[in-house]
Amino acid sequence: MKNTDVKYLEPSMLSFFNNENAMSTLHDIRRGIERELIRTTPESRLSNLPHPEELGSALTHPYITTDFAEAQLELVTPAMTERKTTFDSLASLHHFVATRLPDNEVMWGASMPPELPNDDEIKIAAYGTSNAGQHKVRYREGLANRYGKRMQLISGIHYNFSLPDSFWEILHSHIGSELSLNDFISERYFHLIRNVLRNGWIIPYLFGASPAVDKSYLVNQEHPLRIFDEDTYYLPWATSLRLSNMGYSSNEQSFYPTSFNSKQEYLADLCHALMTPSARYTHLNTEQQLNGSVLQLENELYSSVRPKIVNDQLRPLYAMCHHGIQYIELRSLDNNPLLPLGISEDQSYFLDAFLTYNALAPSPELTDSERVLIARRQELVATEGRKEGLLLPTLQGDIELKDLGFELLDAMIPVATWLDNAFGAQGHKQGVERERVKFIDSKLTPSSKILAMMKEEKLSYKLATQRLSEVHFKQHKNVKINEEEAVNLTRLVTESLIKQQQMEAQQDMSFDEFIQKKNYLQCDCEIEEVVA
Repeated sequence: MKNTDVKYLEPSMLSFFNNENAMSTLHDIRRGIERELIRTTPESRLSNLPHPEELGSALTHPYITTDFAEAQLELVTPAMTERKTTFDSLASLHHFVATRLPDNEVMWGASMPPELPNDDEIKIAAYGTSNAGQHKVRYREGLANRYGKRMQLISGIHYNFSLPDSFWEILHSHIGSELSLNDFISERYFHLIRNVLRNGWIIPYLFGASPAVDKSYLVNQEHPLRIFDEDTYYLPWATSLRLSNMGYSSNEQSFYPTSFNSKQEYLADLCHALMTPSARYTHLNTEQQLNGSVLQLENELYSSVRPKIVNDQLRPLYAMCHHGIQYIELRSLDNNPLLPLGISEDQSYFLDAFLTYNALAPSPELTDSERVLIARRQELVATEGRKEGLLLPTLQGDIELKDLGFELLDAMIPVATWLDNAFGAQGHKQGVERERVKFIDSKLTPSSKILAMMKEEKLSYKLATQRLSEVHFKQHKNVKINEEEAVNLTRLVTESLIKQQQMEAQQDMSFDEFIQKKNYLQCDCEIEEVVA
């Protein structure tokens, strides 16, 4: 009997695959990649140097910025339709940064941090003296005071994905939806998100690459990890400590769950969290956070997948209310330190098939009980995913991880085949089959390979990661990038520095007024005021 947790495509959707117009729109799928990396010293420690001016302004550069800490880079590709172009862009950004970092610095290739100093030595990212720059710093001060600096130094990869409006138009007609096209697109992105939440356990199993951590991450903390060596803690069957409760998570937010059953419910829950004072945070003063709400800003919401819209004029909540959703951000990908870019083109074929499948397979509304079950399932996979015979909770009862994995991959095959037919290639179906073998032999997963390397070569987590990072850093330096791209990146450095200077010279209100304006929020979704 088939497990009903895995949703197979309905006949009406399979017939949609015969629509040649629908197939032709798939060439306009857009994907972008964001990668967070920490600048480290040869001793596997956090760099204490400022963000290099040769990289431009972290406040205004569109592709090279910082995340939480001053030493935490974030490299962002534009959203593009050509997969190779996306990865070429990511490689160019790595090359550009690698050739401009101070001597002896490298880019740490893993998700869990390097050796960390005391919290007061971890420098929060600096963005200059403009109101916008100070606002970003104050927000990070809030993150530090709420969750601790160590957790914020966990890095990852975000995979941004959108299907083109022309695709949604044809599906809208095929289904005979009575919604406006804009509302239909938003509804289908939430449909996709619910399925990603259901099926998302497969991402840490297949691609999780953080089974161990430097002991400095857990200083003065109780934890269930085992001792690997004098510098390293680990769990023998873990796939992604980053995605576990010891990683990037928020207990407080779990008391304010956000619904993904509709745009209206999502925005109402998000607004509630943005406006509700938290007993945990109200003791902090105004210089320690932006405000005392459960969430200071929309971006503080922790979720493995998020709906997104880019709008320079409106804050995200209002922009999504008025204009709907443009794309989704898959946030559950670890940096794979075995790969130069932390992610590969082969992997992205699988991700496209996975996300497209989730957009088209049935997606009932999520109940509270299913949400609890999804969280338990993710924690099990993150901490014990490679354990032989591991049982995962489903709505039908406990099912062996391996069986659930095979069933999900089987359900994806029609979508992968359809994508291959559209592109005249085999990458998507091959991507699914390539991942199937990891369910046959868990030793093929990145998390297993990393632990095997550490054991065989008697390396701590930080030494293993440092060695891999240095190898890849040399590769980044030697990458030949397109001359036009090199000129463009150099130009953006100058432009971004000038733009920051202009912002600092043109303050039109005090910072306190700026904060007050930023914190102002109404939840009736009818606000037209520009709040950038």
